Amino acid sequence: MYTAFYEAHRGFAMLGCLATVVWALLALIPTLRGQAAPRLWRPTYIAAMATTGLSGVTGLVVLWMGNWLTFVFPWLGLVAVALHGVAGVRGRKALAAGASGRLAIALIVQIVTLIAIYGLMTVKPF
Repeated sequence: MYTAFYEAHRGFAMLGCLATVVWALLALIPTLRGQAAPRLWRPTYIAAMATTGLSGVTGLVVLWMGNWLTFVFPWLGLVAVALHGVAGVRGRKALAAGASGRLAIALIVQIVTLIAIYGLMTVKPF
């Protein structure tokens, strides 16, 4: 059971990174050109938020099943999922308001957070 949740956690993390990059490209590139974002941004935004959230939930299950409570990296992952969510909501609101600067900042925070935490979870240097 532990292995299934662990692999699901890894899969959701990979899908979350991919969906976040796709959502960022669909939202940011047209906005910077002064065009409206395509309608496809909404399903990719939902996919990015859902897969990252599912990665966090399965990560918590792995945390409890694998006795990882004393380590630092699971708690960093929890903070990263929360930061990704906050930045995602701010990005969605900035897109709705047409504020390309705030949108770019929110999307950069999302992508950098996921890439950094994915790297830390892969290497686990502590």
